[in-house]
Amino acid sequence: MDYFPLYGQFVKMKLKGMAQFRGPFWIITLSKASLWTVEVCLIWILVDRFQSIAGWGPYEVLLLYGLNLASYALAGFFFYHPFTYLPRRIQTGEFDEILTKPLNPFLYLLSREFSTGYFSNLGVALTVMMVCIRKLELSMDPGNLLFLVLTLLGGALIQASLFIFTSVPAFWMVQNNSLVSLVFDLKEFVRYPLTAYHWTIQILLTLVLPFAFINFYPAQHLLGKAGEGVLQPGVPLLTPLVGIVLFLGAYAFWKFGITRYRSTGS
Repeated sequence: MDYFPLYGQFVKMKLKGMAQFRGPFWIITLSKASLWTVEVCLIWILVDRFQSIAGWGPYEVLLLYGLNLASYALAGFFFYHPFTYLPRRIQTGEFDEILTKPLNPFLYLLSREFSTGYFSNLGVALTVMMVCIRKLELSMDPGNLLFLVLTLLGGALIQASLFIFTSVPAFWMVQNNSLVSLVFDLKEFVRYPLTAYHWTIQILLTLVLPFAFINFYPAQHLLGKAGEGVLQPGVPLLTPLVGIVLFLGAYAFWKFGITRYRSTGS
């Protein structure tokens, strides 16, 4: 708990830095927002061309996209830079210096590396979700609103766990680019309804790599489609629990990796 004020100070410093360079910030943000918007349009064109994918219409598929992108953005604010750049820090010896700090290295990295580069992702994602909710006439009563908030937080923990799980092997392999590419390429499956894939893929993305909890199962609940696929109703409510369990597992893996870390000597 003592780390929270320190973390707040680091975040405040990052935001102040962003405010001093508003021009570059807005150029980057608008450029990224344009890219995400083009991607949304491409998905719309694809689904609209075939009318539906596995019984899911264009707005339903875009709701999947919005949930995935929003939770990715929430995780990216805090976890992208600390763990994606870990291999480079190990190679240059910078991580050895971090280990000499009188702070938990995990929390130190989180505090120091807050990223301001995900406002565009979050803005596009929330806009897409609001449009889909309106077009699909989904009820946003307090229960569903709370469910949506918990789902986004749970999804963010799942996405954060991916950053951590894929970075820790760098303690032994130094270069982990192939692993990162493989895992995040597999996550691309959840852009479309899980029921569009063979049952083995559904099991893989639910029980082995639980990416389907980021968006597919929560969307099932909101759309009243629960029960489709290989698992039973009730699963859509488990995203926050899956996120917490996966994140605790990722942190335990990080601690295991630290105890077996050997410096590169750079």
